[in-house]
Amino acid sequence: MKRVIAITDRAAFVSLKLLVVLNALFLVSFLVVALLAAGKAHAGSPACGGADMPSSPAGCAVSRK
Repeated sequence: MKRVIAITDRAAFVSLKLLVVLNALFLVSFLVVALLAAGKAHAGSPACGGADMPSSPAGCAVSRK
């Protein structure tokens, strides 16, 4: 009986280690994706883009004055 308990105890310990490793991998992947998304969110937007705005950048500069 002691042998069965030792085997199940070892299996539980290994499965807990596996869960810790998986959680760490998910955390790292989440942080990588969040950093990539934050970098793309701060990407430069065009100066003019609305339907009522002039199409040339020079026209945008004139319309802002």
